[in-house]
Amino acid sequence: MHNKRLEALRASPGDERRPADLEIIASQYAIKFRKVTGTHVVFTHPAVPNCVAVPMKNRIRAAHVKAFVAMVDRMDEGTAPVRMRTVAPGTVVDVAAYPSAVAPIPEAEGGGFVVSFADVPGCLGIGETPEAAEADGRLALFAAIDALKAADRAPPQPGAVEGVKAEA
Repeated sequence: MHNKRLEALRASPGDERRPADLEIIASQYAIKFRKVTGTHVVFTHPAVPNCVAVPMKNRIRAAHVKAFVAMVDRMDEGTAPVRMRTVAPGTVVDVAAYPSAVAPIPEAEGGGFVVSFADVPGCLGIGETPEAAEADGRLALFAAIDALKAADRAPPQPGAVEGVKAEA
């Protein structure tokens, strides 16, 4: 499906974006979105095992946009690989148990740091310091797990992706 808005996101992921920009595209692709805890908007689709969480109030960065576009691409191709084991719906999930990876964001893309979670691809935290990115990431992770449960989907089990260990 050709979509001018999606192509604009793909071509310029670093441009200024708002959650509403992604919500418009989501509605065109039957991607559900939920505003969770007043901090994040979480996008889900049954054909894609992961979700994408973007901040409601902070600036949406290129990393968020790239994760959203990748989600649409996986859904569009019908090749959404299931890489996650799950726990029973309704199970209490400790977000601190999810392993994370911190990486610097190039200055050309605004600088700072990004935290990602291998068990929940598309769930990112961004901040000026690694600690701020980690804190934002844990909020995004909470919102993503809450949205998955609301969509009657079990959240992934921490450490489900092979070779990933929690940071001490």
